[in-house]
Amino acid sequence: MGKKIILKLLFVLALPHFVSAQQQDKETIINRLLIVQATISPGILFYKGGLLNSYFHATLEWCFDNRVSIRADGSYFFTTQGDYKPLKMNHSLLLGAFYHFPVKKKADFYIGLQPGIACVQQNAYSYNDSSISKTRVKATPLITATIGANYFFWKYMNLFLGLKLVHGTLISQYGKSIPLDEFRISAGLGWQIQFTKQGRIKK
Repeated sequence: MGKKIILKLLFVLALPHFVSAQQQDKETIINRLLIVQATISPGILFYKGGLLNSYFHATLEWCFDNRVSIRADGSYFFTTQGDYKPLKMNHSLLLGAFYHFPVKKKADFYIGLQPGIACVQQNAYSYNDSSISKTRVKATPLITATIGANYFFWKYMNLFLGLKLVHGTLISQYGKSIPLDEFRISAGLGWQIQFTKQGRIKK
């Protein structure tokens, strides 16, 4: 009888510690976290039935708290696969806000919207039996929507996956405009540093 009472008392005393540990495991702490990620990113341009593009994609993100962050994205266009290559250049810069859903220890899901600008140049093309070889670089506004996830497997490194929808239109010098609507996938290895309220790196 005495042993049962002692065991019950020990359970009651230990219960708050178990609850606290479970609460800590429920959410990933991304408050005041600086995240840098980079990868080679494929993209499917919906123009002409689907064209496969490739980019170097890098991001820089600052988490204000455990839910809201601001992120800048840069994409450098490499090429379009296949014989038909309508674009010579399609680089872009984006800046926008993200909302995070830390679900459990080390995991973080997010959604975000980013307006931005693309520097786009067409390859040489034909228009009304004329060859247009000298094409201009044009600044084209973009809007993008992104969903993704991070997995912080180490204090300073993470794995990430992001899916991005891009919307924009290139106004051609001659002929029809070219829609820049595209679906892009980014996945790879990233780095992060967490800071204290005093601005120092958290140890």
